[in-house]
Amino acid sequence: MAERFLVGAGVGSGVAHGKAFVLARPEAALAQISKPGNRVGMVAIQNAMQSVAEDLENITTVGDAKDVMVALAMILRDPVLFQEVKAHLSEGSEAAEAIRRAFARFARKLESLGGYFAERASDLGYLANRVITELAGEQPEIKFPDEPFVLVTESISPMDASKLDPERVLAVITSDGTPTSHSAIIIRAAKLPMVVGLIGAGLIRTGVDLLVDASSGQVVLEPSTERIERYRVAANLDTHLIKVIEDDREAPVLLLANLGSSFEASAAIASGAKGVGLFRTELLYLGQLVPPTLEEQYEEYSRLLRAFKGKRVLVRVLDLDFDKPLPFLKETGSGNYANRGLQVLLANPEVLLTQLAALALAQQANPETEMWVMAPMVLNVAEAQEFAEFARKSGIKNVGVMIEVPEVTQSDVIDGILQVVDFISIGTNDLTHYALGKSRHTAGDGAVSGTISLAETRKPEVMSLIERVVAAAKRANKPVGVCGEAAGDPESARAFIALGVDSLSASSALLPQLKAALLAG
Repeated sequence: MAERFLVGAGVGSGVAHGKAFVLARPEAALAQISKPGNRVGMVAIQNAMQSVAEDLENITTVGDAKDVMVALAMILRDPVLFQEVKAHLSEGSEAAEAIRRAFARFARKLESLGGYFAERASDLGYLANRVITELAGEQPEIKFPDEPFVLVTESISPMDASKLDPERVLAVITSDGTPTSHSAIIIRAAKLPMVVGLIGAGLIRTGVDLLVDASSGQVVLEPSTERIERYRVAANLDTHLIKVIEDDREAPVLLLANLGSSFEASAAIASGAKGVGLFRTELLYLGQLVPPTLEEQYEEYSRLLRAFKGKRVLVRVLDLDFDKPLPFLKETGSGNYANRGLQVLLANPEVLLTQLAALALAQQANPETEMWVMAPMVLNVAEAQEFAEFARKSGIKNVGVMIEVPEVTQSDVIDGILQVVDFISIGTNDLTHYALGKSRHTAGDGAVSGTISLAETRKPEVMSLIERVVAAAKRANKPVGVCGEAAGDPESARAFIALGVDSLSASSALLPQLKAALLAG
């Protein structure tokens, strides 16, 4: 498998490198008690709920982790929950079905309360399975590898999270979950890197080499030797680099962070980021049957802007590509750029307008944060103008686009785009792919054919395009930044600075060593 990037929501901070261990839980115990005709009485169910509650209370933890266990135990001891189970049993449900239905209904009640209670609703599924397993009298043992590993699983329960051995578990990756879940709180307290809601986690197989960057929510499959070395330095900040974070001297350009979730903000600020150069909004949409509501988006954007009070935050509206199919979006386009970038949003204006409205409301609520909003992969001047009109009518003050395809770097096109937007940002990943004629389509094993290296972005055929874009921005007196992977590479960064870019945006984990390298000349 070639080097491949997957993105989720980072929890805490930290970097880990190791082999994946994909956990598939045995289902024998659940299947046994779920057999038709297997009658289990209410007393046995109540005893099982109390037993699991006691187990949770007796786990040796402190601080936030202890509070989590106590909260879960309180849910199990709630008499309303047991009454729900009794009601389903009385209606003729088998024990396992009654438990699952009751816990699911209780979860919906918590969700309706919003806030803290809604965030706890996700724990009910775990608790239901735990009670069913207790009833079955089986506790399946999981055989972990002897060598340190990166745990990859669909989800992890708070109880299992509390039992992870930091000496053997290098990091945790889940395809489900949120940064505010009980499990995430426990793993963050254990100072383990974690990425939740990882899109494409199903591509990971046991034994695959992984690089986990919790500061940006990014996971790299089969990382290159060059990338491993850069992150090795980031994971082992020496005294010199720690001082760089606190160094009053400024880098030659503004150094910003790439984020996938507002919960990654603290790591970015700790790394010395002067703001956000790329905030990916996809995690709000991915895996959903319907788009997130205005209220849901407003809450996330507001949390982000509050964290960067007095700083600049560049938000990229929804960026769809072949890796991220969404059932509520109409497909559009053809050729290399089919169903990618801004054209998808313009074909689904109701989705775009809701997102822009939520962003505008968040900006109004946080006026001390300088919010810039940009569209992904613009293909021509007309698209840029239509997006700018939508954004400004929604109340967005600073409107920009991402330059990611060679066609828009032509002088007449880039000049036209710069007439209708306030800033541009160069996405080196896609621009390099397309400039070098490398396909981004996935092969059967999920790998991206034509994977690029950082050095390829520095090839003349790519750098000439970037030089043309930067020169156009300078003529128009408009800010231009770089937010692709190459922005975090010191050698590439120096080349971009020499061309005249105003900002570089990279993973928070890479910012201290990037600043050190730039200050060293």
